[in-house]
Amino acid sequence: MDYDVIIIGAGLGGLVCGTLLAQKGLHVVIFEKKAKVGGCCTSFQRKGFTFDLSVQSIGGCREGEKVWRLLGDLGVRERLELLPLNPAREYRFPGRNFLQYADLNAHVEYLSSLFPQERDGIKEVYRIYRTLAEEIDRLPYTLSWFDPAHVEREFPFIFRYREETLQGLLDTLINDPRLKVILGVRSSYTLLPPSQLSAIAMAVLEMSYLQGGVAVLKGKMDDLPHLLAQRFQEQGGTLQSRMEVKRIILNKKKVTGGVQLKGGEKITSRAVISNADATTTFLKMVGNNSLPPGWSKRLQGMKPSFSYFIIYLGVKGELDLSCSNNEVFPRYDLEEEYRSLEEGKISSNSPYYMLAPSLTNPSHAPEGQSTMCLSYKAPYRLAGGWDEGAKKSLAERLIAQAEGMIPDLRRRIVLQVNSTPLTIERMTGNRCGAAYGWAQIPRQAGVYRLNRVSPIGGLYLAGHWTAPGGGVAAAMASGQITADLVEERLREVA
Repeated sequence: MDYDVIIIGAGLGGLVCGTLLAQKGLHVVIFEKKAKVGGCCTSFQRKGFTFDLSVQSIGGCREGEKVWRLLGDLGVRERLELLPLNPAREYRFPGRNFLQYADLNAHVEYLSSLFPQERDGIKEVYRIYRTLAEEIDRLPYTLSWFDPAHVEREFPFIFRYREETLQGLLDTLINDPRLKVILGVRSSYTLLPPSQLSAIAMAVLEMSYLQGGVAVLKGKMDDLPHLLAQRFQEQGGTLQSRMEVKRIILNKKKVTGGVQLKGGEKITSRAVISNADATTTFLKMVGNNSLPPGWSKRLQGMKPSFSYFIIYLGVKGELDLSCSNNEVFPRYDLEEEYRSLEEGKISSNSPYYMLAPSLTNPSHAPEGQSTMCLSYKAPYRLAGGWDEGAKKSLAERLIAQAEGMIPDLRRRIVLQVNSTPLTIERMTGNRCGAAYGWAQIPRQAGVYRLNRVSPIGGLYLAGHWTAPGGGVAAAMASGQITADLVEERLREVA
């Protein structure tokens, strides 16, 4: 064998997984088809300005919490500086702004002070979230739904809410329609409305911020994957960039024997872990004919998450904003924009994000200037296509909306870079430019996400196409869980 483990893709899940396996003494190689590591966690520079592609912050970073502990296990925590965000975000509605605190008790008390008659319901919502997140943390990778009595006994909240939407949960506990919107507003981060988002996925997301704390990296976001890549190699791992895996080699169509690279070279291993796009992994690298009956049909029927249209701006002067992360809603409605997205459109009344990264990371902009990112949620297939006219029209609309908060924004712009879902697809390899892997609807979230143990023996998954889900903290956690699993499996057959 050339290696114990081959990992396909140097996103955060693959880098975490590879580093932990290398630390355990295994002979590991990571193949990355791009020149840079990091996947979605990528940064770029233009004319003295620095921009993070799509990742702006990380949950679970408070001392003692999951990401904080994992960074320590990886041996990189002391090489990073985490800048806590609290409040983490400000949501702006007509006539009223609301804050998202990065502390559970403070956030519950804040909402209860705004809606005192709903205090009990608010507390119950977050009690359920906390319990769901705790159960998710201790799920074994061997969990089987063929024994529902066992699942119900050991994981009663997951069993109860396994097919519940966020809206369904809120409707049972909250009466005030505006409070339902406020409690559901973080669903926007998942690119789904409350009526479609899995209640379990929402619980994991909320607790990663409210209990785990949220932070940005001092410097740029791709410092994290670059540091992980360095640490991986320090532990004896081999990282090969600009090396594309074209095929996963199968023995008797059941067990992986390694991979074949684009140039034809075959590399053997005891196990293969794919951190790459799931559809590419199974339908191209494995091949439809080698998959169990019905499995590829299920895969092709799964729905990727929506993506983003983003404009990155270099701006003269300072930005008069109280919070670096803002989301602006033209009305108390979290559903309407998704009806347009399903039709391949971006509604003229769509909410938009306004991020000001240089408020927390001044190094992102030259002295006396600032960075800003404005974005809409976006469909991969825009009606009419993503031509220059469409991009220009959407960018003009975004800037016009943002001038409601920054009145002289347009004349202060010194740099503008536009990004579409096609850009994200090209830079990350994610099918349809999906920002969070599979859309986190109930049947694609939690235990219903793709199992990290694939139907092909010796092939495993890491990253946001498998559990626990989308986002930085979840992708990193997936790498850790898969590393533990693969190390255990290889030890058993040694």
